[in-house]
Amino acid sequence: LGHEFLRHLLRCRFLLFVVDAAGSEGRDPCSDLTILRKEISLYDESLAKRPWIILANKTDLPEAADNLAAIKARFPKIKVLPVSAQEGDGIAALKTELFKRVHGSARSKKA
Repeated sequence: LGHEFLRHLLRCRFLLFVVDAAGSEGRDPCSDLTILRKEISLYDESLAKRPWIILANKTDLPEAADNLAAIKARFPKIKVLPVSAQEGDGIAALKTELFKRVHGSARSKKA
């Protein structure tokens, strides 16, 4: 990912990984997530320990169903938010989750 980019992540309280659940261009979203998590861990172990969630995009495509199930099976303790940016599906749930995490983190820092 490059150290320039990864350095910016140090300011984040939680991480949101966006993957192509349909596996467009022959990509495997589970593999992509595993690689990203490893790169983050190698860059800074404290980043790997931060809370994170998965945004599985392109769920309107038929290929997404099997990949979405595989993502949930591979990362059972991680929240997976299925969305279709094109159709607008799941966007309200995403906004709610982000609001909760951002404002929940802000409240816990003040306490």
